[in-house]
Amino acid sequence: MSTWEQFEIDCTNFLNEQCGEYAKFTHQGKSDSTVPDIKVETKKNKQFYIDAKHSPAQCGQFVLKADEITKTFSFSKRNKSEVNEYVKQIINYMNDHFTAFVNAGTSGEDINIADCENLFANWIIDKYKNMGVQYIITNNFVILPLEKILEFFKIKGKFRVKKSGSSEPAKKYYDDILKILNDNYSISNYTLEKVVSKSKAKMKMFVQAEENLSNKQFMIENYVYEFRPVSNCDNKYEIRKLSNTFNANVIFSIELKTNKDGISIADFIAILVN
Repeated sequence: MSTWEQFEIDCTNFLNEQCGEYAKFTHQGKSDSTVPDIKVETKKNKQFYIDAKHSPAQCGQFVLKADEITKTFSFSKRNKSEVNEYVKQIINYMNDHFTAFVNAGTSGEDINIADCENLFANWIIDKYKNMGVQYIITNNFVILPLEKILEFFKIKGKFRVKKSGSSEPAKKYYDDILKILNDNYSISNYTLEKVVSKSKAKMKMFVQAEENLSNKQFMIENYVYEFRPVSNCDNKYEIRKLSNTFNANVIFSIELKTNKDGISIADFIAILVN
């Protein structure tokens, strides 16, 4: 299990232990960055979200397309977020320095626009507010209001080429996958689980194995497939198809400034009951 996923689980458990009498805290989202990490449902029937960020951490991104003819960047239609004033300021700055950014590669190029930390903080706040997030929980279970993110974190923005994510295997490859599982890993069957996210159904593939297959890979028709361990389930793995495409992303990262006190548990309970 990855460090960030274990941290999300630990934060959820901490909140339920400390505040479970006043609200229910549910871990969700996992590798889906469009879904907040922790859902909060209070006894007063209020609902909001908390995002878990183990510093240092990434804190949002968006995709840009480069046009070599016009020497400009544009906001990709593949983004799930919207263009706002903060995005426009970043794109304008990058267009003024097009050559540097278009050649950024996988190592990336820092976005050193004037007053950049305030600009990046405003983008992050706007993004997470639109997802229903009101608080962030970070190292040592410090809880802070989303709007105060700049008081607690140093924030950087970087443009770099990044390999895109993973997806569920297509049904037409199920037989091919099973043959590889059988021939190479002595696995004779798999299970399918239907998961609905934002009204969209996905069919996830899982296997049980006696040997440790964590993050091992195999290939079918030039695509790499990977075994992903399932949290809290010994010897259970999800099979994911890795993408062959690369995206050019503006990526925001955060790092704690100092050991600063956040909202006390007593004050957070008061928020939950009011």
